[in-house]
Amino acid sequence: MTRWFFLFFLALTLIISFRVITFSSAPIRAVACDSVSIESDLSGIWDLNRIDNFSGFKPYLTRTGLENYTFLINFFMPLFLSNSQLLIIDTCEEEMSLSYNYFRQWHQYAIPLLGNEKIKSNIEDQDITAVYDQDLLEMKINAKNIDFKQDLYLDGGELIREIEFQGSSFGNIKFIYRKND
Repeated sequence: MTRWFFLFFLALTLIISFRVITFSSAPIRAVACDSVSIESDLSGIWDLNRIDNFSGFKPYLTRTGLENYTFLINFFMPLFLSNSQLLIIDTCEEEMSLSYNYFRQWHQYAIPLLGNEKIKSNIEDQDITAVYDQDLLEMKINAKNIDFKQDLYLDGGELIREIEFQGSSFGNIKFIYRKND
């Protein structure tokens, strides 16, 4: 076995192992939607392409007691998440379904687009408000550990999910997705 074959085999094994460990099938809604009264270019399945300015995550790390691991998390999390995260936006009647995963855990939101109905989520202890305007979705999420604002919008054919932690001076985190065709 040559050295190049060993390096190739090691890289292939690491990539396949990571994909198997982090795989989680996308949740499928049981409701079949025949009519869509509100069209949106945000709808579809999106693959995470890259992450800009992950240092904005520092306030969350501080509040959860992980500030000693800031360098490792800022370096490795974007590397691991890129090309392994999905974001699914589905519009059915007057409701938008937003789902995205962090490794094996899915975050799901059912957002009513008309009226002031409560936003449903699979994550407990969150107070969520949302404003939808054609191709922009603004969400404010007040969780038990941290409060943040999340905006989803299109920019040059890419979907941007921008997260800003309240009371942070470290800037925004931008998750940049490309359409899964």
